[in-house]
Amino acid sequence: MICKKCGCDTFVKDGDLLVCAKCGAISLDIGFDFDSTESVTNQLNRLEEEAGTGTEEIQTPPPIEEVHAELQAEAEAEAKKAEEIEHKAQEETEPETTDEKNSESESQVAEKKNIKEENKKEKKEKKEKNKLKEAVDFCIPIVIAVIIAAILKTFVLANAIVPTGSMIPTINEKDRIIASRLAYISNNPERYDIIMFKFPDNESVKFVKRVLGVPGDTINVIDGKVYISNTSGQFAAEDSFVNTNDGPPTGTSGPFYIPQKGETITTDGSYCYAENGMNVGSTSFLSKYCDEDNGTYTVAENLYFCIGDNINISADSRAWTNKYVAESKILGKVVFKYYPKFEKFE
Repeated sequence: MICKKCGCDTFVKDGDLLVCAKCGAISLDIGFDFDSTESVTNQLNRLEEEAGTGTEEIQTPPPIEEVHAELQAEAEAEAKKAEEIEHKAQEETEPETTDEKNSESESQVAEKKNIKEENKKEKKEKKEKNKLKEAVDFCIPIVIAVIIAAILKTFVLANAIVPTGSMIPTINEKDRIIASRLAYISNNPERYDIIMFKFPDNESVKFVKRVLGVPGDTINVIDGKVYISNTSGQFAAEDSFVNTNDGPPTGTSGPFYIPQKGETITTDGSYCYAENGMNVGSTSFLSKYCDEDNGTYTVAENLYFCIGDNINISADSRAWTNKYVAESKILGKVVFKYYPKFEKFE
């Protein structure tokens, strides 16, 4: 058998098919072996006569490359057709006119611009609020601190700088001290307490001295030594705090009697006298320390006699015109000094 396409006489059997070894043409295996001594044409004519049919041309299938090419062409045609359908559908969904497209585009741009401006405005307002919040947060602790300081200063503590050396060696000149305003809410000042008070002769000035005489005491200063007399008898005042750095205490004064609250006071027009007949000061005592009722004067509150620890130079109750510190004029008990060094007082 000879391949009609390329003339090759070599075939490879593949099932019912014969495949040309040279060009790959496919022919049907008819199950007949040709005689090489006789022409192929004569042999075919004889086969046709024996079969009683005309010669039928056996079509060989196209080469594999052609099949692939045809399949690829069909696929490309299908893809092109699908693309055309998609394009047509897209055209149907698009705006009908260019004006509509432009109008829609302008509207979107305007909307985006408005959104951007609103966002910008919102950010600016948020930033301003944050700044305000930061300012408030910064100021709140300061305001609270000022309020607390004012409350402490008004109701709890009194602060002062001692301008003189009248309390040396306990308190030196320029020392800073703190007095407790709460110390005498439920208690009266006691002997030897260091107190801060309004100076009786000028209440705009604050003084710091030590209490040595309480209501009912009689004070005598003899050669710088303080002696106290009361219902318990006579005794020498504690002097461990008295300044001796500049020499021994000196000076004699007194006696000074400290009237008690409710005690009747009389006057001769020049001086005032307690019930025991002792002179308690000039007539200014009446307006300073007494209540008047139908010409009768009584001591209005507890009074205290104060002396500085630096007894030789201290201007205190011994020399004041108004010799006594009224309880209502006491600002507080001095509890410690904090500058230039800290020291707590008993």
